[in-house]
Amino acid sequence: MRAVLIAILLVLCVPAWAQTDARSRGGDITKDEYIERARRAAEKRFERMDANHDGVLTAEERKAARGQRKSPRSQ
Repeated sequence: MRAVLIAILLVLCVPAWAQTDARSRGGDITKDEYIERARRAAEKRFERMDANHDGVLTAEERKAARGQRKSPRSQ
């Protein structure tokens, strides 16, 4: 009985794994998925750049972020 339940769960999960795997490895993606992924990436970048976490990127914070991006390449 346990084996049957495990088999059923695996069969139900495989399509979800396959879809996630295909999209994370260069598979097809919808416009909405693309935009959502870009939005999440932009939010993460903003949080890293916003040094004092006040929700505003100052010119100084943007300049510091540019400097941090260039530093590893020049070494």
